[in-house]
Amino acid sequence: MSYHVYKGEVTHPEHHLPLLIYYNAEEETFCFATVDFQENRPSICDFQYPAKSIKEVRTFLKKIGMDAENVEFKTQYLH
Repeated sequence: MSYHVYKGEVTHPEHHLPLLIYYNAEEETFCFATVDFQENRPSICDFQYPAKSIKEVRTFLKKIGMDAENVEFKTQYLH
């Protein structure tokens, strides 16, 4: 199965570690990961958060203290 997701990168506000954000518009969900999907499917993505748009993802990020406005989402093709 192949599909498109949007990928963004942020820094965890407390631990200062890089996190990847994957947003799946088709499923209307997003998750956080510490490794790239292309390399290995991370277990942290077993839990997904609901979001109907990238705007809702940004709202969630702001609520947990992340700099959401500077996150650039790029299209990724996963297979």
